[in-house]
Amino acid sequence: MILTKEMYVPALRWRLGEYQALNRLTDVAKDLIVPYITIPEVEFDFELWKPKKSIQEHVEPFPDRFKTKWGHRPAWITVHPEILGKPMDSGQDIFTYIFENLRAYETNAVPALPLDAPLAIISVVRDIIAIDQLGVAITVRMEDLMKPDARLRVETLCSKLGISLEETDLVIDLGSPNFEPYRAFAGAMTVALQRFGDLEIFRNFTIISTAIPETFKDVARGADQLVRHDWLFYQTLITTLPTHMRRPNYGDYAIVNPNFAPVDMRKIKASGKLVYTTPKTWEIRKGGAFRDHPEQMHDHCASIVASGEFSGSAFSSGDDYIYKCALRTKGHSNQTRWKEVAISHHIMQVLNDLATFGAGP
Repeated sequence: MILTKEMYVPALRWRLGEYQALNRLTDVAKDLIVPYITIPEVEFDFELWKPKKSIQEHVEPFPDRFKTKWGHRPAWITVHPEILGKPMDSGQDIFTYIFENLRAYETNAVPALPLDAPLAIISVVRDIIAIDQLGVAITVRMEDLMKPDARLRVETLCSKLGISLEETDLVIDLGSPNFEPYRAFAGAMTVALQRFGDLEIFRNFTIISTAIPETFKDVARGADQLVRHDWLFYQTLITTLPTHMRRPNYGDYAIVNPNFAPVDMRKIKASGKLVYTTPKTWEIRKGGAFRDHPEQMHDHCASIVASGEFSGSAFSSGDDYIYKCALRTKGHSNQTRWKEVAISHHIMQVLNDLATFGAGP
């Protein structure tokens, strides 16, 4: 699996809205992305005050669903820290269960590990790598990249995994930092990457980040905008890096902050909102509580269609739904569907951005 310069890495939790967005992409779009998929934490039932599912119930559908929704295309797969190391009913760990079952489908899934992975998980993934021979991804957080021993820690982890750097995908996860001023941050990143050493040796090199907030509580009702600082910073970084240095592929968390955690919906009424990605911003249309007035989505869609930023109904499956909802030929649906709609459009916008910018390694 070698990423070309126009390819995009969306980092997505494997929930309904996310995998439906992936599934509904065109084949051309699917061939231009390699998703970084996280098996998410188990959702919590606040009324019963216990997890909604057991680990077995939560993880068991994944292999079959992955094959159905993504097929044989490559992807990185990791496990959310909250459930990492927790066993299935058989006693198997989650990584072993997932990759043992994906192997039967002959998928091209690659395990992804954080730099600080526990020894027990390293041992498990070492066995997966030895069997599948598809390599591994190592994810380095920004705070670890900035430390002088970052390269040594990556090399040590590769040694424990029994794999070479040439078979390793380096993923730098910046999280959701303060990107501004872009040039100063790009300068600091350049220094850190130079200190890290040879980047060419890695099979792939990707930087993932986001400027999406954890919540939209500070977004104004009606029409508002958020700046895509992650994408604008990436462009600055690419132009700042010395000409001889390898350029990273672009990745982001689409329209969901990785630190977002489900809340007790008995206490909070989530707003009906539509998040629509443009080349420099996210256009936000936000109303009152969705469950009190779901019909508001028709007006949100009509506002986007009339905004001058609408990409057209043929741009993505999400855009098609927005257009039809604006015309009221599609219903207001539910919040999961609106997340799918937003991610569907976002992925296509990023692919268009990358093609226009000509960015990449």
